[in-house]
Amino acid sequence: MAMKPITGQYECLHNSGVGLDYFTSRIDRLTLLPNGRFTLIVQDRSRLSNAAQSLLSGQQVSTAAPETRREGNYILQGNNVSLRFDDGSQQQAQLSWNGDGLQIGQDFFNKVSDSTVLPPTQRMKKDMDDIAKGLKIAGAIGSIAIKAAKGIHDTIQAVQQPSPNQGPTTPNAMPPSGPSQSRQAPPSPIPPAQPTARPAPASPPPVPPVRTAQQPAPQPQQGHVETLFCDQCGARIRPGKRFCSQCGAQLP
Repeated sequence: MAMKPITGQYECLHNSGVGLDYFTSRIDRLTLLPNGRFTLIVQDRSRLSNAAQSLLSGQQVSTAAPETRREGNYILQGNNVSLRFDDGSQQQAQLSWNGDGLQIGQDFFNKVSDSTVLPPTQRMKKDMDDIAKGLKIAGAIGSIAIKAAKGIHDTIQAVQQPSPNQGPTTPNAMPPSGPSQSRQAPPSPIPPAQPTARPAPASPPPVPPVRTAQQPAPQPQQGHVETLFCDQCGARIRPGKRFCSQCGAQLP
């Protein structure tokens, strides 16, 4: 029985058990090149897990698969394959008896293609089917969410709208008064008695000012003759006199 060539592409599927491997599972890929080089791509998290972690951390949601890429040289000795990485580390692999895969530690890599350039046809078809199913599920979930949101909105609108037989209500509207409410209304409080204001004391009658000869005489009212006196001797002086007839003093 002829052995298959060791070169080609290998895959190790870490199945989640829920289906849609493209979104929920992890796939590690090993490519053995004819020139003795190899490439090992390890998927750190599933696409769904990575999207959820991006959402929780507040980052932009990404559906890309986070991967770690390592390269190196390999040596085949019988069924043993020695993988020597460029960083200096090494790892041993065991080739299956029929050449259908490689055992690396606890992981088994199935050979999916003899080509080292073109992607495996079976893997591409499986990924396209998973993507189509995922879009269909997302569309169904989205339509359900839209219907639920519309139902909640309609319910809120129905609660807020008044019935046809009931007038519009206002937040501060007072209920109509009736006989029952007038009987139940509490009595209005009696205002406290105000202190009686005391009458202000009567002010004394005004005292007319005393005018001397130096002060200018006020204009006499019509029909009244004012009497003047000399400020030196006190003799009565007629109106219009400039000198006193008793002492001869000059009058103001």
